[in-house]
Amino acid sequence: MRFKLYREYGALNSPSIFNVFEQGLKTAGHEIVDGDEDVAVIWSVLWNGRMQRNREIFKQCKKNNKPVVIIEVGNLKRNETWRICLNHINGLGIFGNKENLDNDRPKKLGIELKPFNTNRKKSILIATQHNKSLQWEEMPSMVDWTLKIIKEIQQRIDYPIFIRPHPRSPMPGIEHEFKNVHRQQPTKIKNTYDDFDIDFNYHCVINHNSGPTIHSAINGTPVICGESSLAYPVSCTLDDIIDPFLPERDQWLIELSHTEWTPEEISRGIPIKRLEPFLLKQINS
Repeated sequence: MRFKLYREYGALNSPSIFNVFEQGLKTAGHEIVDGDEDVAVIWSVLWNGRMQRNREIFKQCKKNNKPVVIIEVGNLKRNETWRICLNHINGLGIFGNKENLDNDRPKKLGIELKPFNTNRKKSILIATQHNKSLQWEEMPSMVDWTLKIIKEIQQRIDYPIFIRPHPRSPMPGIEHEFKNVHRQQPTKIKNTYDDFDIDFNYHCVINHNSGPTIHSAINGTPVICGESSLAYPVSCTLDDIIDPFLPERDQWLIELSHTEWTPEEISRGIPIKRLEPFLLKQINS
């Protein structure tokens, strides 16, 4: 297959990952081209800043049924592992993570499920997202979504609610409109590229389809998320908010750990080989 890498629209930390991805493509026997490609390769689906031009590339590919491979920072080991996915980065995307699984992969990545936390704080966290991401496409405004969630929570349970805005997508203060609703401001962790602190010790963590619910579930806290989230298989619902739970998570974590790859694994072509059957099917459809 012929791949075009849209390097010029990558984030500042993208060059080294593009390099190992290109190496992996060549290892798998594929060709790198400057045009007339079978597959486009873009960095992230955050249509903002340097990556904003990727939106038009994505839209044209979708219109023409051309596959788009997306390189995205990992949820599991941020800036250490990277998502390599087809057509989307969350549960709407394809990762090739349902077959030929290594049951020990979570352990190899240094990820371990914490037991269900039965001594959680009696408060609820709503974690918002970047509103310029494809993940938020066709959603209401972040304010309207958050207001709706707050009202639905307060109809069911009288616990303090904390709103945590995305660190790079500010949201107007709405906490003053409600009793017992507070704002939690993320703090950047020193000496990291873009890591921010977060506490997962809550009665429940609510998020539409980004990273907080994945980490919360791993850390033993119940989550509520949308169907497009990679955490959806272990999510409960707002109707469960009084007594939220975590279902069996072992198989979920094994499959999740096959959505992200180290630079060394990417350079060996491991993730692209998993996507090959899906790429060929789409190209030939």
